[in-house]
Amino acid sequence: MRVFRVLLAVLAAVTLVAAPADAQPSRDAIGALLAAFKDHPIVAKSSPDVGTFVFDLVRDPRFPGAVNDIAVECGNSRLQPLLDAYIAGADVPDISRVWRDTTQPSCGFSTFYEQLFALVRQVNTTLPANRKIRVLACDPPIDWSRVHTPADLDPFTDRDPVIVTVVKTQVLQKHRKALMLFGLGHLTHDGGSGAVATLEREYPGAAYVVADHRGFTRDNPRLEQQLGSWPALVPLSGSWLGKLDTTYFPVNRPYPPGTRGYPGVDAYLYEGPAATLLREPLSARAVLDTDYLNELRRRAAAIEAPPGSLAWPEFFFDRERSSGVLLGG
Repeated sequence: MRVFRVLLAVLAAVTLVAAPADAQPSRDAIGALLAAFKDHPIVAKSSPDVGTFVFDLVRDPRFPGAVNDIAVECGNSRLQPLLDAYIAGADVPDISRVWRDTTQPSCGFSTFYEQLFALVRQVNTTLPANRKIRVLACDPPIDWSRVHTPADLDPFTDRDPVIVTVVKTQVLQKHRKALMLFGLGHLTHDGGSGAVATLEREYPGAAYVVADHRGFTRDNPRLEQQLGSWPALVPLSGSWLGKLDTTYFPVNRPYPPGTRGYPGVDAYLYEGPAATLLREPLSARAVLDTDYLNELRRRAAAIEAPPGSLAWPEFFFDRERSSGVLLGG
């Protein structure tokens, strides 16, 4: 009997040694994301959200204790004073200009930013002055009333330098903490001229980058089953995700054979199977605003946007109608 017990102990020890040491997904995804602020002044997450995670994050009572600012892609930096006044609770009847008057026409139809700004404004009513959250508009400071030719637009087409300037001067130099919400191309660590990569040349390791799950490029059902329940935040380092070949992820450029994980990304946010994720709905206010649609047409003509480009609202609407309500539709 004693020999049997010794054998069991040995087998148990062998099992423990052989067990995979993969980092486990956090089922408190909000807590895991907020914990990243302990070691990083910036948490940079792909946006707009594929689910409700960002709204749930901002509503969470732990959020104001960890975050000072939310830096956003769909916001004209020229209109920062207007945005500050709105977020502080002032009566700003034309606040939609902040996301409508950007260099990106699709921002004007976003419901994500419209709801996010209103939510932060409401959360701030419950907070003391020293904990109120600021929203930072990071799109170039374009004044569309002065754009009449393609040359008038040229100074505002390179967006990453503006993002870098806003985050550097308003967050990093002031020793604040910011949640950055942008398309992933602006956020990855892996070199290039993206905003985070540029910032980290001066502030190494400043950002913790989170990518949303929008579906693996192959073998998606099996891998989603391995991700398990949601929402979950899975670190790339030390997890099975980090060991996957990079071609399983929707990267936008080729990498050398054998590259593993999601390049330039620290964690993966799983909000459910890709087949059930919904596209961001269009803003009914924007769609029904004929004055705004006519202004978009004027802008498209001024910059000589080719027919069939997203600068023209008709083409944008046609694309949305044909795409369906599901993210992969």
